[in-house]
This record gives sequence, C-alpha cells and structure tokens, in this order.
Amino acid sequence: MHIEDSLERGKLRFFIGEFERGKGAGKVAYAFLPVESARVVLSDLADGKPVDFSDYKGGRSGDNTVISRVLKIRTKDEKVWIQLQNGPGVMQEGIIKPSGRTAAEISIPLTMFEARTLGHACLAYLRAWDVGKIVSPQRVTKEHEGDSN
Repeated sequence: MHIEDSLERGKLRFFIGEFERGKGAGKVAYAFLPVESARVVLSDLADGKPVDFSDYKGGRSGDNTVISRVLKIRTKDEKVWIQLQNGPGVMQEGIIKPSGRTAAEISIPLTMFEARTLGHACLAYLRAWDVGKIVSPQRVTKEHEGDSN
C-alpha cells in the first residue's frame, strides 16, 4: 500500500498493488480521498477510533468510458481494513458507482498500531502542506533578499 501526494488537486491518492515474487504486479487499484475527508478519517485512525468510511468516485478513461474508484476504510475484528475497487462505472445521482464486475479489488489489513501510525504520519504531512501554503518558498526568499544576516 502506498499513499501519495495529489494535493495540487486537493486529494491524497491511495494505491494498493497485489504482487507475487517473481511475477510482479497481478492487480493494482487506486482511489483519491479529498483532503477534507482525509483529515477526519486520518484523525479517527490516529486516535484509534473505529472507522466505517466509504467513498465512491471515478472519472473517464482515455476512450471516455466511466471508471469507478471505491475506497473503503473499516475497523473490523481489531484490524483496520483498507479496500480499493476499480472497474467500470455508471453515473447515478451525481456519483460514479460501480457497474458490473470490478477489474481490481484489493484489501489490506492493518493492525491498530499500524493504522494509528499511518493516521499520524499522513496528518503530519497535511499539516506541513498547510504551512507551505501559508508561507510559500518564493515569498520567504523575496522577503529575505538583501538581508546580510
């Protein structure tokens, strides 16, 4: 599992790949989580609170077909399960929902400690990003040009 910065779009990107030694990637799936939702979900994870979150998003592929991307994060049996589903989608009530069989469905379990660690790490990154938006490197450099100290 990998979570990466897609903050220029106001999102975090979750990626899970199913790999087998000697064969490489079998299935891969990804989904985007809006920063506003991420802050709540990650805070709950960091605090060790139970989570039951589902997010249905998607987009269009190069041939203009609708792609569904589902992200589910759930606490069950003292573990936190992160599940991604990618596949064909259909637009319903302004939301892209899965349509038919998923092309890739991958789940990964985390211990409660791993989930709390993940929550804290991602929140720290988001806080650093917030600070960077407030104090941009260009502004800091221009303000200190000519300072001899």
